[in-house]
Amino acid sequence: MSVYKFKEEEIFVNSLRLYPKYEFTVYSGTMYINNQQPDSGSFTSASLNVPSGYISLYELNIDKLSGSNNFIYPFITKNGSLQSFSTVSTTQFSNSIYGTEITGTYPMSSSLYRNYYSASAPRRHVDALKNTLEHYTVLSPHYEYNGTLGNKGTQEINLISIPSIFYGTRLKKGSLDLKFYVSGTLVGQLQDINQNGELIQTAPKGSTGSGSVAGVVLYTEGFVLLTGSWDLDTTARNFVNDLGALKRPQWRYWGSGITGFENAPLTGTHTSISFQGETNIPTITMYAHAPRAELNHSNNPTFLKAGESLYPTAVNQSGSYYLENRKAVIKNTVFSPYDNNEEPFQKHTYISKVAIYDEHMNVLGVAKVAKPVKKTEDREFSFKLKIDI
Repeated sequence: MSVYKFKEEEIFVNSLRLYPKYEFTVYSGTMYINNQQPDSGSFTSASLNVPSGYISLYELNIDKLSGSNNFIYPFITKNGSLQSFSTVSTTQFSNSIYGTEITGTYPMSSSLYRNYYSASAPRRHVDALKNTLEHYTVLSPHYEYNGTLGNKGTQEINLISIPSIFYGTRLKKGSLDLKFYVSGTLVGQLQDINQNGELIQTAPKGSTGSGSVAGVVLYTEGFVLLTGSWDLDTTARNFVNDLGALKRPQWRYWGSGITGFENAPLTGTHTSISFQGETNIPTITMYAHAPRAELNHSNNPTFLKAGESLYPTAVNQSGSYYLENRKAVIKNTVFSPYDNNEEPFQKHTYISKVAIYDEHMNVLGVAKVAKPVKKTEDREFSFKLKIDI
C-alpha cells in the first residue's frame, strides 16, 4: 500500500452557507411537500414507505413490502462498550445478555407537527417555551408569555413545530409565508415582513385583520405560535374535531390535517406554509496526487500473467518468513491494434479508490471513482476529494 501525507497547500477548509427552501401544503387532510405527489412503487403505494408530506431520512427500504423480514434495520450487538439505541430502555438493555442483537427500525421520517390547544386546556409544549418566548420580548412585545397582548398559558393557541432537518441552523428571517384558502380563494396570508418574529397579515388587502399580528415565530427553535382570533371567512367548519362546535376560519385553526391534532378531512379549505432555512456546512477539500513513475505496481493476483503466482517458493523450517516468487511475470495489457502482435511492455495499474487515514492509520473514508483510472508510468493524476461535515 502506498501512503502519502497531505501537504498544507493540499487541504482547504471552507464553510458553505445554504438556504434550503420548503413548502408544505395541506389539502383535504393530506399534506404535500413542494407540491409533489408521493411516488408509487411496484410493491407499495408509496415507494419511500413514509406518509405523504414526510421525508425519509436515509431513503432506505425503497419500494419494499412491509414485514419483519423485509425491511433493512439498524442493529447493535451488546458487548463491553454498552452501546445501545435511545429507543431501548435501561431495563431492556440490562435484562439482555451479552451477544444479544439490539435492533432499531427504518425508515426514519420527519414532517411538520401541530398542537392545538383550546382555551385553558393543559399545554405542556407551550409552557416549555415560556422562557424562550420571554427571551425574545426585546424583539417584539408579542413574544410575551403573559401580558397585555394575551396570555399564552390560557388562550386558544395553535403550535406548529418545524423539525430542524428542514431548515438547518435557523429559519431565515423574512422568509415565512403562511396562507389560508377557502373554496380556492385566498382569505388570509401571514408574513414576517419586519423580520422580528411577528407574523403579520398582509393579504388580502383591506380584509379583516389586515396589518394585524396573528402570531410569532421562533427562528432558531423552529416553532410557530398562532393566536389570531378574527374570522377570515363567514362559513363555519369542523376545525376542532367537534361537530357541535363548528368554527369559522381563523389563524388559530390553520393547518388542519397536519400530524398532531388531527380532525376529519376538511373540504373547501386548504393551507400552506413556505420558508427558507439557514445552515452552515463545514467542508474539507483535499487534493490527492498520484505522481509520475509511482503507483504502478499491484499485489492483485490479476496483475500477473496467467499461470504465474506469488505464492512462496521457500519457507524456512521455523516458519518465521517466506520468499515470494521473484520471477513472476507481470501481464502485459497494452492494447495492440494489429492481430497477432504484442506491444512493448508498459507497467500500468488502474486506480479505483483513494482512502483517507488519520495519523494512527485508521481509515476515515474511502473515495471511489466512477470508472477506474488508467495509471501509466508517464502519467500523473490529481484527485479532488470533498467531505461535507
